[in-house]
Amino acid sequence: MSRLWFYITFPCLLLLCEYPLSATAAVPTLQADSLKAHEKGFALHNLSWRFHIENGRDYSDPMISDSTWTMAETMYSSTGRPIGWNGSGWFRLWFKVDEHLAGSMLALRIVQSGASELYLDGKKIGGTGRIGETRAATRSGRTPFSVVPFMITDHRPHLLTVRYVNPRPPFPEAEGFQLWVGTYGQLSAGALNALKMNSFLLASIGAQLALVLLHLALFAFYPRQRLNLYYSLFVFTSAAVLYLRYLTVGTADLHVQRITADLFEAGIIFDIFFAGVFLYGMSYDRLPRRRIIIIALLGALTLLDYFLQNRNPMQALFSLLEISYFLVVIANGLFALIRAMRSRKPRIWLIGAGMLINTFFYLLVGSDLLGLMKGDNQLIAQWMSIGLLAIPVSFSIYLALDFADVNRNLSTRLREVQELSALNLAQEAEKNRILESQTERLEKTVIERTLEVRSQAQKLQEMDALKSRFMINLTHEFRTPLSLIIGPASLLAEKAGTAADRQHGELIMQNAQQLLLLTNQLLDLSKLEEGKMEIAMAEADILAIATVVLLPFNNIAMQKQVTLKLQSPLSQLHGIVDEGKLTMILRNLVSNAIKFSLAHGEIIVTTDVEKDAERTDLIFMVADRGTGIPANKLPYVFDRFYQADVSDTRSNEGSGIGLALTRELVELLGGTIYIDSTEHVGTTVHVKLPAKNLNAVTGDVNFSLQAGAEPAQQNETANLPDESPVLLIIEDHDQLREFIATLLGTRLRTLTARNGEEGLRLAGKYIPDLIITDLMMPVMDGYAVCSKIKNQELTSHIPVIMLTAKNAAGSRTKGWEAGADAYLSKPFEPAELLALVDGLIRNRIQLQERYRREEAWKPAAGSLPSQEMTFVEKVRKAITAQLDNELFGVDMLCDVIGLSRAQLHRKLKSTTGYAPGDLIRMVRLQHALNLLKAGETTVAEVAYKVGFSNPASFSTSFSNYFGYAPSEVKNS
Repeated sequence: MSRLWFYITFPCLLLLCEYPLSATAAVPTLQADSLKAHEKGFALHNLSWRFHIENGRDYSDPMISDSTWTMAETMYSSTGRPIGWNGSGWFRLWFKVDEHLAGSMLALRIVQSGASELYLDGKKIGGTGRIGETRAATRSGRTPFSVVPFMITDHRPHLLTVRYVNPRPPFPEAEGFQLWVGTYGQLSAGALNALKMNSFLLASIGAQLALVLLHLALFAFYPRQRLNLYYSLFVFTSAAVLYLRYLTVGTADLHVQRITADLFEAGIIFDIFFAGVFLYGMSYDRLPRRRIIIIALLGALTLLDYFLQNRNPMQALFSLLEISYFLVVIANGLFALIRAMRSRKPRIWLIGAGMLINTFFYLLVGSDLLGLMKGDNQLIAQWMSIGLLAIPVSFSIYLALDFADVNRNLSTRLREVQELSALNLAQEAEKNRILESQTERLEKTVIERTLEVRSQAQKLQEMDALKSRFMINLTHEFRTPLSLIIGPASLLAEKAGTAADRQHGELIMQNAQQLLLLTNQLLDLSKLEEGKMEIAMAEADILAIATVVLLPFNNIAMQKQVTLKLQSPLSQLHGIVDEGKLTMILRNLVSNAIKFSLAHGEIIVTTDVEKDAERTDLIFMVADRGTGIPANKLPYVFDRFYQADVSDTRSNEGSGIGLALTRELVELLGGTIYIDSTEHVGTTVHVKLPAKNLNAVTGDVNFSLQAGAEPAQQNETANLPDESPVLLIIEDHDQLREFIATLLGTRLRTLTARNGEEGLRLAGKYIPDLIITDLMMPVMDGYAVCSKIKNQELTSHIPVIMLTAKNAAGSRTKGWEAGADAYLSKPFEPAELLALVDGLIRNRIQLQERYRREEAWKPAAGSLPSQEMTFVEKVRKAITAQLDNELFGVDMLCDVIGLSRAQLHRKLKSTTGYAPGDLIRMVRLQHALNLLKAGETTVAEVAYKVGFSNPASFSTSFSNYFGYAPSEVKNS
């Protein structure tokens, strides 16, 4: 019985071993000829595979039946997964080999996006990545350059099982795997060749990076040639694209491959963009901004399309949109190159040729439009690495030829320079010979001139000494006449019978004392120059000296409305000082401060003591709130005869001696002096003098001389008959202004003004008959005053006398050009001024009388100046336009002309000698006479036409003016 069971079951077991348990399907046979026909191996993934989900069981055992498994493709995307796929599963394929492959070494090559284990007849023969017990422990992987060897020795069916896990697919569009089979020699050689091809990319990358470094160095050496920068950017992006391709193909980490693949795609867009920039840089002197922006936007859209479509860069290197973007950029760049080649860059065709070669590789290799590459990405990458060198090579040739041209031009220029250098050397030798000859003559001339200069210097020293002696003698000679002037003037002022005589005496005495002060200062300067100024030190009350210095300035300070103050933290201060020189120093500083102070200001003299371990010094400060000194003029204020303001509008007179003398006196006493000043704010002078045996008592001293009321100014006419001429005096010197007013006030009504601006205002208000103006005045000088008076319709007729101390011909010419009628120099004789004033007034009266004699008050040509004729004609037209208006009178005429009643009266009286009312009546009557002579109307009608409402009144006025009645006009 047991034997019978054996004979029955053993043949059945043999049958089970011979045929697969899923014998329902035909088993494919691998043939040697078929494998040879497929250079990269026979694609097993195209066959029918069976799939079962992962459930913890090992399905690699061929004894397990797969007849109930589902049919599935191994290469699938996220939308075509096997039924029931949950991230892991088993794939099985039965196959057998023919007699030529039996016993041969075969191999498998797998491409996947997950982790896998390969089993043959239940035995594990290889795998990629690592499949863990959990999905978290699973690691996806890839082995792009390795194969899995195996051997089959018989012809029966064998089971190939793939356990595949892909829980986190990096490429959703390619989640499965691809499997090829071939002979071991065939597939291993292909893997080695792929490795070499991928490594070949590194050589191309290295060559491109070398070019990048070279051209970046050229750009750093010559930044103006930006083409090197554009070229470096283009080649660098090309190298970056190749390197990203190298990483994408060769990496074993699928997630790294995903990142490098996306960066590779972005790199292609940037490479195309910088290719366009490079072509534009070759074609234009300046990059076309609009085109750059356009290709940048197109590149951004292309890149956005890639990421939105989530395209797999491993399936195709270039998309249709990328190809379109490439063609647009390159075509536009080539068009620009053609234009540049026609205009000025003939060799630029080399760049165009390189770009065409690059385009050829891009289309036929990169995008494989004709299918020549058969979808072999390794082959595509290899040929593209060669094609990308086309532009670097063509650009290098272009630069080499350009360098050759430059070198040739430089050689030519070098020869020219050498020839010029030889010529210059010959000319230089001739010049040296001439210079040597001239040098000898110059040396002789220098010796002769040196002797002359020494002789002249000696003469100048003698002349300077003579000048100093002359100044000393002259100042001494001045002192005697000045003493004879001051003494009698003082007696005259004391014994004067009238206030006017007393005023004249005081005026003489004050100005003589001022002249004496200037004389003494000149004498002191001369002594200081010769070193003959002696120092006389003695015990003195220093506060008393300061007080005595301030008192004489009281009257001047009152006139300028300035307050004088003496301040000190010491109630008593005695010491050994040179009283005379200290007095001169303080007097000069206070005088200068008053001179440059503004009205209602104050001058503060401060006295103090400063002690240290070595010495004790007297401190004096004189501060004012005046005009200040400009910062650029401060260094020169101590120079002799220097004045910070030399304009004709300066508000103060001066000789430029006081501060120079003060500094020399301070330095003679061993002290120091300096000035702090701010323009339009004020000035403070600091003096420090050494003193001996100082005895000081602490206690505040505040001594003040208050400013008096503002002196009255005669701005209204004097008590003379109303018909007396009016004189306007514009003079900033108070005493001179008062003197002229007193001198002429007995025969003219006078108005006075302190500056040009005030004088111009009074001239417009009162319309004087004559104006006397000083030349140098504050606010507005005499030239400006005269010019404005002569150019204003209201005042153009007024004669102007210009009174000044400037006697130069240029100053006189400028005065005549401004319109002055007369020019009188200071000092002047009163009789000369009186005669000049009388003459101008008389000429004006004669002009008025001549105007009166003219028929119908129409002056003959040239009888009046053109501006006055314009004014008179303006008045005549205004009256003529209103002849029939009986209400038209002086007030309405003033409104038409634009002057006040008083201004119009003064202007017409000065110009024509007629009052406005008389002038209106004359025009009416003259027009009536013309109408009556024409004989076209009656007397009554004429009366109404010329503005008379009563014919009887018209007849009376007509008879009084012409001497006969209106009715007698026709008879006459």
